[in-house]
Amino acid sequence: MRSSLLAMSGLIGPQVRRAAAAMVQWPELPRRSWVPASRAGAALVACRGTRRHHATRAGGRAPPAPLRAAAGLRPPSRGFSTGGVGPIKQMTGGEVIYRMLAEHGVDTVFGYSGGAVLPLIDAFHGKPIKWITSAHEQCSGHSAAAYAKSTGKFGISIVTSGPGITNLVTPLQDALTDGVPVIVFSGQVPTSAMGTDAFQECPATEITRPCTKWNYVCLDFNSLPWAINEAFRIATSGRPGPCHIDLPKDIVSMKAQVPEAVFRKSSRSSADAAPMMDMAHIQRAAELINNAKRPVFYVGQGANHCPEILKKVVEKANIPITTTVHAMGVFDERHPLSLHMLGMHGAAYANFAIQNADCIIAVGSRFDDRTTGVVDKYAPKARAAEAAGTGGIVHINIDRNSFGKVLKPTVGIWADSEHALQALEDLIETRDAPAREEWVEQCQQWKKDYAFGYVKPPNGLIKTQQVIEATNNYLQKSGLMDSKDVFICTGVGNHQMMSCQFIRWTKPRSMITSGSLGVMGAGLPFSVGTQVANPDALTILIDGDGSFNMTNMDLQTIVRYNLPVKIAVMNDSRQQMVWIWQRLFFEGRYISVDNVNPDFVKLAQAWGIEAVQCSTEADLPGVVERWLTHDGPMLVDFKVVPDICLPMVAPGKALDEMILLEDREAIFGKSEEELGSFKFEGLAPS
Repeated sequence: MRSSLLAMSGLIGPQVRRAAAAMVQWPELPRRSWVPASRAGAALVACRGTRRHHATRAGGRAPPAPLRAAAGLRPPSRGFSTGGVGPIKQMTGGEVIYRMLAEHGVDTVFGYSGGAVLPLIDAFHGKPIKWITSAHEQCSGHSAAAYAKSTGKFGISIVTSGPGITNLVTPLQDALTDGVPVIVFSGQVPTSAMGTDAFQECPATEITRPCTKWNYVCLDFNSLPWAINEAFRIATSGRPGPCHIDLPKDIVSMKAQVPEAVFRKSSRSSADAAPMMDMAHIQRAAELINNAKRPVFYVGQGANHCPEILKKVVEKANIPITTTVHAMGVFDERHPLSLHMLGMHGAAYANFAIQNADCIIAVGSRFDDRTTGVVDKYAPKARAAEAAGTGGIVHINIDRNSFGKVLKPTVGIWADSEHALQALEDLIETRDAPAREEWVEQCQQWKKDYAFGYVKPPNGLIKTQQVIEATNNYLQKSGLMDSKDVFICTGVGNHQMMSCQFIRWTKPRSMITSGSLGVMGAGLPFSVGTQVANPDALTILIDGDGSFNMTNMDLQTIVRYNLPVKIAVMNDSRQQMVWIWQRLFFEGRYISVDNVNPDFVKLAQAWGIEAVQCSTEADLPGVVERWLTHDGPMLVDFKVVPDICLPMVAPGKALDEMILLEDREAIFGKSEEELGSFKFEGLAPS
């Protein structure tokens, strides 16, 4: 059993083996640190003594002396003396975890019950921290992520052992790739059963290691405060991301005399300080920006916390700005300098600006493949300007590993985006030179010439683009977009990209979606987490029928907590984006893309949710208004005509080698039965 336990902990070495053996063989524990009353429920004095700590990830080391002190844990000086540590109170491990969460400002957790995690969730009974029961563990993970995405706070998910934690793998990976500070606590079988293939046992930390910034299996009651502080610290240090703590049932059930000092210390635990900026790099970046004739800002979610200083710098420099999907709204898209979202299905005018700019200022972005096209053809004018010493690429990012991962910047500034922009503001010059003015005018002309559009279907039917356009029109004309916090959540597919295109985003953190991982089914639980985090906001879910089918059981969570989410299902009975790729790259050989859907109106009504269907252009404005003003949750089944999402940058193409609306017939064909004349080669998009 010892070797199995070590395999689960991911540890090697004789000292670690001896430590693990000591933890399994309870009678061998040092008397001065522990007072075992029984093997099943030891009464522990945790005010002084400590035991070794086990982690399963680089950086998840045993806590050194300074960290033990920071967590209120100190080596024993004499027996069980509590002199100088203040009041002590008997608490279970679950109660310690609850108190630690409260000290860290947590007010909501999302989870699902189960036997192995009962000692922890029992601590929430009758307490102020709100427990939200999701329909499925995956939903709880996505809801926790949306809570974090929409607020900038921590998202917390608590699940049981075995399938409970394996169901969290997708939300964890999504949070890792999208940079979301989620902390997951999972139950585990008792330490005596670990490694025996016990009921609902799995090597949890081994499974979550690749999809977390840090994880830890807690084999020691005394390590609980340190481990929780460490998870909160790591989750928000540098680029945010998820952490996972695995909790054996017997450890969380134990009782100890816990000093108040443990919690006073934890309340001061925080993320690591931001990097200190190299001012020579700031000065060099300012010179490049000031001297550039055709600069453009390319902004990612790393700037979502500092829209005010971003706006000041952009306006002072008079430079057009484009954003990634997660940064939409960080700069009001109604502003004349906004070029909206760039990338594979982004604005043609944004892509043209990137490819023609002599200086690209990347702020809090990471040059994801969806925003670059083929890298060898990316930013040719900026690279030429770099060679001439008159421009190049300025990259500002808090994650040092991002520099050179995709492309090497001319100037890399390792810093928090806000700090870098503050430092640049005084050095940036307001440019009204003819060349800069011509550049701004050129970008404005591209916006007019290549505006987002679509071909209306015949007979007064509707497309997804029309529904989203009508939604945006109502939000803008009614003043809701300015007078109220509006969040729009999506699944993944055509509806997601069309939402990016036809909504004019005005505030950061208002688009809640799965970016890098592209998780179908995340939309509904995202809307749950967003509405819970922002109870007075208008939360809208724009989902596809394929995505909605994957997690529509979470409608029960909408009903359980009476969440007034407005749900739109774009129902074309297809996985349309994949259908398009099969049409373009596989000569119309369609497989596994047709959806067999329920009656979504009756499904919602079965849960007691107001629901209607809309299929015509004549009914659209009235249905949208009724939907968005309904007092409570409401679902609309929009029966839409399938379409291709344009513009599109095909694989292997440069960012400005786009399929545009004017190319639609040659690419798509005149009808579904007739393929287009243009033939595609190479790999279809992923």
